[in-house]
Amino acid sequence: MSKFTVTVLFALAIITAFLVWWFSPSQVVKRQTNTVINCLDIPETATKTYRALKTTSFSNLLANRVTCHVDIANYQKDLTHDQLIESHQLYAYHVDWASAKASNIRVSIIDDQHATTQADLNFTISSKKMAASSEIIALNLSWQKNDAGKWQLTKIEMMGDIVGSM
Repeated sequence: MSKFTVTVLFALAIITAFLVWWFSPSQVVKRQTNTVINCLDIPETATKTYRALKTTSFSNLLANRVTCHVDIANYQKDLTHDQLIESHQLYAYHVDWASAKASNIRVSIIDDQHATTQADLNFTISSKKMAASSEIIALNLSWQKNDAGKWQLTKIEMMGDIVGSM
């Protein structure tokens, strides 16, 4: 074989391995989890349009029968699909800024239709009504593939532990 043929075959093998990895259920769910976390991150300079797009991005990840349990500082609630979208929209429009940084993201693929994700979230928020505060949040997400083969959230749990005021 010529050097060119060997180089092309090697490049194709690398590209194929990358694509198999990139589109593996574990990596897709991990990227979706990062999208959820990114939807909580609101920079101080965010425009109304940017904030609306965050809510749209978030709502596109939700299954029709998603459930949510939130137990963080100053907010404890169980939410249905519509309440979750409405709460995210209120959150996005009423915070001055918020920062959400994830660590220890762990993805568990249960079968070809179900997965779970756990992550630790360092969450800091500031609004006109309260001083900036930080909280460590244990984020637990349950995912399920819909009929179109897209992973969607079926369950969200956010359990917090206050770090302190800033």
